[in-house]
Amino acid sequence: MQTIENQTFTKKRIELDGTQFQNCTFVECLLVYKGTDGTAMNGCQLDNTGFAFEGNAAKTIELLAAMHRGGFQELVEATIATIRGEDVQQPGAQQPGTAQA
Repeated sequence: MQTIENQTFTKKRIELDGTQFQNCTFVECLLVYKGTDGTAMNGCQLDNTGFAFEGNAAKTIELLAAMHRGGFQELVEATIATIRGEDVQQPGAQQPGTAQA
């Protein structure tokens, strides 16, 4: 994965896939994630910068939105809580240390 450090980007469209950003500043940019490769952003600052999903990443967001509208709100909310780092039991998942009948 490519690493970019200590850079300032202004009014640019930045594709995130395959790049790790360290201590970078994004001013009035559009950050785009397509889901073709990983990315990381550590110690970065965002100033009036947007974020967009395209390609496979957009399809994943569309799936989560459809599931939420389709009656699976609890599952989607548990997924979001996991993203936040919260310790959440996924609906339908087996509790640790319990046997399935």
